[in-house]
Amino acid sequence: MKRESDGFSLPELLIVVAILGVLTTLGVQANRQLKEREEVNALAISLAGWLEQVRKSALLGAGCTVTINNTIGADGIVATATTTNPNTAINDSITCLSNSPLDINSITNISPSTSFSITGQTIEFSPRGTVNLNGNPRIDIPVSLEPNGPERCIAINGLISHFTISKGGNCGSQEVF
Repeated sequence: MKRESDGFSLPELLIVVAILGVLTTLGVQANRQLKEREEVNALAISLAGWLEQVRKSALLGAGCTVTINNTIGADGIVATATTTNPNTAINDSITCLSNSPLDINSITNISPSTSFSITGQTIEFSPRGTVNLNGNPRIDIPVSLEPNGPERCIAINGLISHFTISKGGNCGSQEVF
């Protein structure tokens, strides 16, 4: 006598549930890595664009000094710009974006609780829009997600301040993003 199958057996169901669990775990991990890369990309692109705005605003008549914070505090300020010589500034509220610091909360796709590592430094743009490289071929600004997250590097190349963003934390040897 032939018995009809009424459904799946318990071992078959357990195997299917185990396979779905493994696939879900892989999908969640890939999604988390993609989110981390996007957050670092958003910060690097925003910082490079903001630096270019500061460089252009320095052309309005006064040099600009940019201070990049190495730790982003509760206020979320990544970088600030001030007029190098306030006596020569035509309009300090426009020159050097002194009223518009780069704020982590203004960058889309980044949660305020995200922790970044940035090489804090000071960059000076002259009234001609050039940058003082102090004899170096470029200024490197590594940006990474803490802890052990993806890295990007913003490089300010040459006297005319050409900005590049590269993959990885080493500006010199990575491909341009």
